[in-house]
This record gives sequence, C-alpha cells and structure tokens, in this order.
Amino acid sequence: MKNLISFLFFILFALLGMWWYYSCNWCLGDRNKGSSIVEEQIDTETEAKAKKTYEDSLALAHGFYAKNTQNTDVFRYPENLQINNTDFTVNIPDGIRGFENKIADYLGENQGQELTIYGYETLEEQKKDTLAGVSRANFIKDILVNAGINGDRIVTKAKLNTYDYNNDGYYNGGILLNFDKIDESRLKEIEKGIANKTLYSDFGSKDFKPDATLTNYALELKAYLNKYPDKKVLITGHTDDVGTNEGNQYFGLVRANNVKKYLVSQSIPIEKLTTESKGESNPIAPNDTDKNKAKNRRIEIIVN
Repeated sequence: MKNLISFLFFILFALLGMWWYYSCNWCLGDRNKGSSIVEEQIDTETEAKAKKTYEDSLALAHGFYAKNTQNTDVFRYPENLQINNTDFTVNIPDGIRGFENKIADYLGENQGQELTIYGYETLEEQKKDTLAGVSRANFIKDILVNAGINGDRIVTKAKLNTYDYNNDGYYNGGILLNFDKIDESRLKEIEKGIANKTLYSDFGSKDFKPDATLTNYALELKAYLNKYPDKKVLITGHTDDVGTNEGNQYFGLVRANNVKKYLVSQSIPIEKLTTESKGESNPIAPNDTDKNKAKNRRIEIIVN
C-alpha cells in the first residue's frame, strides 16, 4: 500500500514538473519574442541614423552641388567649399567660382522656387550659441545677393552635423544647397518686394548698363505681371545733388527711360510701363559723402 501511495505521489510531481517546464518555456518564448521586437526596432532606428549620417557625409564629401525639387543635380563641382573653426567666412576654391551665376539662371527660369542654404555646425559650436551654421549660410547668401539675386528668395538655416576640422582648422564641405517650391506663407512677402523695388544699377554713370540685379529683377517682374495682368509699373529716376537741378531732372528721366527700354526688351509690354524723374529732390541720404550720394542715385519701381 505504501509503495502504491509513493508511486502516485511520484506521478503527481512528475506531471507538475512537466507542466511547469512547458509553461515557463512558453512565457520565456513570449518574453524573448518581445525582446526580439524591441531589439529589431532599436536596430532599425540605429541603422536609419547611421544611413542618414552616411548620406550627409557623402553630401559633404562629393563636391559642391545644388539639388532641385526632383532631387537631381542643378550643378555639381568636384571641389568643395571650406568652412573653418575661427570665423564664419567660407573659402571658395577657384574651381567653384561662378556658381552664383548658375543659381541666378536657375531661379530666373523657375520663378516659383527659392533657394535654401544650409550651413553646418558641430554640437560644440551649437552649445556655444555662436550661430555658426546660419552665419556660414549668410556668408554664401551675401555673395548671391551681390550677384543680383533677390535675397527674398534665399532662406538660410543651420544644420547640425558631426565632422572634424583638420590641423589647420578647416573642413572640406559644410554648405548644402537645395531648391524648393516657394511656400505660400512666404510668397506674399516675396511679391511685396517685387512690387516695391529699388535698383542701383551703375546709375553713377550717364551711360546705362543693365547689371545682374536688373536682369534678374526683369524676370521676376515679368512673371509677376503675368500673374497680375491688371497691374501697372511706375519707374522713377533719382539722382544726387551734383550738377544743376534741371540737369539732374533730365538725367533721372533718361535713366528711368533706359530701364523701361530694357524691360520692354525682356518682353514686358510697353503699355504697362510709365516713367518719371524726381532728380535730386527726393534724397534718401544726405549728399555729404560718396557713399550717401551713391544711395541717392537710384531707380524706384512701384507696381500697383
């Protein structure tokens, strides 16, 4: 009898042991499965970050270029710009000079787009709140504006990245360019600048010479008038106070008419354009220095 009872206890413990074994394996299986999912998510996120860093590194290494809205190259140079860790200037190799003309041509042909300039900065520079990235982007923007490109169509931003300066304090890269469709929220501000424009196109000389600023503006004005066909354009010539009042009145009108002729040559209807001169009568600065006199020699264009 005792042997039978012992045997039954043995069978019971054996069954309990089997139940515990399989139950725990099932639990651990679920735990392992959950752990695998988490690990897989972490691996995916890590891989995505690594890929992004790798792509950014490639972008910096593979020359100086600009991308359009289809993510294809507008231009690409084998050389690259150089940023430094001492100031926010950007070194431009001789092989890249003239890139501003390619940007001007592209924006001229694509009036609905703008340029975003990204200036890179390290985490250390960002922590110092030096505005390194934006300052580097603005350095490039100033070059483009001086080349005649409308600054309202250029956006500058900082972009955090990981890189090392060489022993001389330079990094080969650090500026990225992208063309984007103009956001509707910015479009009104850009159009406001087109409708109220001041030009300084070598108006110190009696001989008219259209420069890049006027060339690019003509393209913008043409697109603006196509969009708003009922608008009219008033072109007003201004001078400094050198010479007689009558002479300055005359030269102001001559320069305004020269601008009008140029705009007509760019397919802007002549009936939309009116000219006048205010000579020296409406200065925006005292005529006491060469710099201030240059400010007064201007063309003002109002569209209404």
